Amino acid sequence: MHALPGLRECAIVSTCNRTELYATGESASITALHDWVHDWHGSERGRYREYLFTLQGRMAIIHLLKVTAGMDSMVLGEPQIAGQVKRAWNTAQARKTLGTTLDRLFQHSFQTSKLVRSETGIGHNAVTLPYAALKLAHQIFGDPAKLSAILVGAGEMIEDCARHFHGQGIGSITVCNRGLDRARKLAAQFDARAVGLDQLNEELHRHDLVIACTASATPLVTRAMIPAALSMRRHRPMFVLDLSVPRNVEPSVGDFEDIYLYTVDDLREIAEHGYRKRTEALEAANRIVVGQAEAFDRWLNLHAASQTLKSLRQRAFVERDQLLEKARRELQTGRDPDEVLARFGHRLTNRLLHAPSMQLRRAAEVTDEQLMAAARKLLLDDPS
Repeated sequence: MHALPGLRECAIVSTCNRTELYATGESASITALHDWVHDWHGSERGRYREYLFTLQGRMAIIHLLKVTAGMDSMVLGEPQIAGQVKRAWNTAQARKTLGTTLDRLFQHSFQTSKLVRSETGIGHNAVTLPYAALKLAHQIFGDPAKLSAILVGAGEMIEDCARHFHGQGIGSITVCNRGLDRARKLAAQFDARAVGLDQLNEELHRHDLVIACTASATPLVTRAMIPAALSMRRHRPMFVLDLSVPRNVEPSVGDFEDIYLYTVDDLREIAEHGYRKRTEALEAANRIVVGQAEAFDRWLNLHAASQTLKSLRQRAFVERDQLLEKARRELQTGRDPDEVLARFGHRLTNRLLHAPSMQLRRAAEVTDEQLMAAARKLLLDDPS
């Protein structure tokens, strides 16, 4: 990607549901980027162009700040995206495709993400069922890394739970399903074990969390299974979550003192409450992002000005050195030093003022008052 014509810097942010290309360069390079996406995937150019969107300048800055802060995620405020953006930044650094601008922008996005999370409640409340489930389990047991979970079923909700639990570093996961092949396929994605549904009874006691979500019309976790499981656990608590409709866990399972039984309705209420709280925090988060985008704009302007000043100084030094060398040669021929110094000063003044003088004459010819006023302020410190 970095080899595309007109591109100076680039990075690729790629997650389970987004692919974003960040670049600096000429405007014409946008077409090259669109074509590159198609070429990379071996697709006919233009096939997916209607699904691509492009943001430039300030809008691109705001977008990355929101993405990194979890404000543009499917799950509002989810924290994983910041780590994924940081990996994209690290990869681009390793490939030497970052320059001053993008490197600064990504670091600025990490600072903004921390600010949003510390000053708003955008990441404080559970908003998905897997998130709510693990948060409840954390409140009951503590460190997720010390917990084990058995997931009964292999559908979309169980896969979401497995992904979230694995991403949060839970100690171990077992997938229990009637179809063992499906259980193995799902387990392979998350470093988990796979067992058949006929092994559920003997597996229960080994797990702190039991999550059930299948299409079974009858309960799979029954009251009769619980006494033996608790006895083998020496009555260490179990967190049992029934995400199924109809229920996969007999309601009377919750009668046991060491069982914490929750249903999909319990978690949905927690998730909806959390989403409302995060949405309320979104307005404050947006204000922070706008302020941080303005701060980055100021840095961009200062950076551009410093580059202009650097070029101006380099040009002045070149002119000076050339004329100094000429003056030294004149002194070596025996010319009067005062005359040589006076000629040197005259020549240097003419050289340095030649370009701005020509531009001012052209501005006067076309009555460009804006440029004339800027020149007076810049060159003469005259605000009038």
